[in-house]
Amino acid sequence: MALSILRYGARCSLNGIEKCTPASFTALKNNIEQKSGRPSCDGSPNSKPNNTIPSLLVKKQQQHQVRFYSKSLGTRTEAKHKTDSDYSSESDVERRGHRGQTELWRRKMRTFHGILDVNKDGVISFDDFQLLSNRFIDLGHLSDKSTQEFRQSIRNLWEKLWGEITPYNLITVEKYLEDMQHVVNDGDLRKKAHGFLPFLFKAVDKDKSGEITVEEFKLFFSCLGLKEEDAIFSFRIIDTNGDGRINIKEFVNHGRRFFITEDEQCISKYFWGPLIEQ
Repeated sequence: MALSILRYGARCSLNGIEKCTPASFTALKNNIEQKSGRPSCDGSPNSKPNNTIPSLLVKKQQQHQVRFYSKSLGTRTEAKHKTDSDYSSESDVERRGHRGQTELWRRKMRTFHGILDVNKDGVISFDDFQLLSNRFIDLGHLSDKSTQEFRQSIRNLWEKLWGEITPYNLITVEKYLEDMQHVVNDGDLRKKAHGFLPFLFKAVDKDKSGEITVEEFKLFFSCLGLKEEDAIFSFRIIDTNGDGRINIKEFVNHGRRFFITEDEQCISKYFWGPLIEQ
């Protein structure tokens, strides 16, 4: 893993990635070239228990973990790797009724509100939902059945969270934060609120291989109205085993954890691109 990071740093330098990424990424890249750590996501489908990692690598990871998409870069101690079941247990039981309290979570929700606000008028409407879903449908990779199911999923989600579909039912940032805090603290809503994620994956899986590459992830970010360089950056972070592919389970898990996780060390916070500052 350390060797792959050094190679990645070399490729970044050769390709001039610092010219097309956030300013913090340039400092980060330089930091990576001097160190041999790689960020990890607690609960990532590809994470392995610490006892399966050679002791020397564990020591290096603990010394050289780097925080991404942040102005404050530095070292941190590697947290214990968690399996999916570990993550579910901690999040769904120990923190029940207490999610949505941190500034990190609020930043993530404000970031996603900005993505859903397709026409950038400061509020979310059902029209925004339709415009965004149409971007994925218009790619032409969903079957007729999946397209119908996707449209119904979007409608059901809106009606479940915000009720009547009218031009006057507009969701402000603060309203979205309040409603999403309710969602992440309600077991039933939390399980259903992200049912649209598999459709997004299938829409950008052009070759229907069940895995997406960085090129297909760029397509995902393009539909969200995000930059290509951010897609490259986020993909390389969440592709924890470095094989250049993300399967549907990884995609859905990272997308879901973005909403429910308040752990600063979890890489799922990069799934929807860089977080807004405030």
